[in-house]
Amino acid sequence: MRQTIQQHRVVVIGAGYTGATAAGRLARRLRGEDVSITLVNAEPDFVERVRMHQLAVGQTLRPRPFDEMFAGTGVELRLGRVTGLDVDRRTVTVTGADGPSDLEYDTLVYALGSSWNTQGVPGTTEHAHEIAGRDGALRLRDRLAALAPGSPV
Repeated sequence: MRQTIQQHRVVVIGAGYTGATAAGRLARRLRGEDVSITLVNAEPDFVERVRMHQLAVGQTLRPRPFDEMFAGTGVELRLGRVTGLDVDRRTVTVTGADGPSDLEYDTLVYALGSSWNTQGVPGTTEHAHEIAGRDGALRLRDRLAALAPGSPV
């Protein structure tokens, strides 16, 4: 009787530079028969954080879809936001278009990165702009586009 061996389940949460690189390198180094790699991200495209200033001033950035980046690698993309983590059960709760679901893992790569935090500083919301992500860069783009020619920035 042949024994079936379960694949080692790797879940990478966050697909910025660190998460996307980790998933890609693991896929190149490990055998698909031995491991499954799931990459969880809220957006279907890679956001090049170092290019957000270009987006903010009106340049169009070439989309970098994950399905193209990871085509043929065995990396499965799961679109959604991480809304829970249970280390005892070894599950990550991902909330996507179909609602929440749990992903089981044997190895977790936590690469959610950093986010904007005003630290409660008065005036930050009205006068400061973050461009670490696409949404913030697009808000700044809209604000800059609304300025009259010659207005101070």
